Amino acid sequence: MTRPRTHRMVLGALATSLCAGIALGAPGVAFADSSTPAPAGSGSGSSTDAAPSSPACTPSTFSQAQQAVETALADRVTQLNTLAGRVNAASALTAGDKSTLLSDVNVTELPGIQALQTKVPTDTTCPQLRQDAHSMVFDYRVYVVMTPQTDLVIANDTAVSVVSSFAALEPTIAGWIQYAQGHGNKNVADAQAAFADYQAKVTAAGSLATASQSATLLAQNAAGYPGDESVFLQARTNLSNAHNDLYTARADLAKIITDLA
Repeated sequence: MTRPRTHRMVLGALATSLCAGIALGAPGVAFADSSTPAPAGSGSGSSTDAAPSSPACTPSTFSQAQQAVETALADRVTQLNTLAGRVNAASALTAGDKSTLLSDVNVTELPGIQALQTKVPTDTTCPQLRQDAHSMVFDYRVYVVMTPQTDLVIANDTAVSVVSSFAALEPTIAGWIQYAQGHGNKNVADAQAAFADYQAKVTAAGSLATASQSATLLAQNAAGYPGDESVFLQARTNLSNAHNDLYTARADLAKIITDLA
């Protein structure tokens, strides 16, 4: 019975390692274009009562308004650096998707925000300040576009990778069940049922996490907001369902291993 024991060890190790991949793919995406999370699409929630794109400003309060915009810009630089770190740490990202995300962050978003960081301290009037604040939010959409786009592409590529790995196990599982059925007095009915469910869940997850979904997510941009919010919300729903399917498949695999032990 060396062969099934070896299969159990291999399948168990794969199930454990792939679990980490599923966890990384669980989407938890906030939608708020402010330095503090706010309801989806609100664009509010800055350190002042006014929306970040139009700070309350009068000649007597200009310094405070300027400081608020500078803080909001600094927060966005921090967020963009965080996103770049997530991209670089995401081992399941395809090379093309990683390159696109890093280009968006490092070539488009960061230089634009940093240019505003240089300009805002030189503003001397409220109209100038409001114009820069408007650009900060509407031209870059760090929180409501770049952030969900990055997190969802990472989640989607991770799910696609896990689906591929789980699907690749199917011939091995089938062979193991067949071997167990032909050797010894093992009742494989429960294992066969779990395997059928495993296959169904992997297929379902594969229909929800696709390469085309990453491409759609990457096609979104600041100018498309708020219309592209629906794209992000649909992807988050798809990935949540795919995440659940993959966890069920992992449970099915654990049951097969136990039933045929």
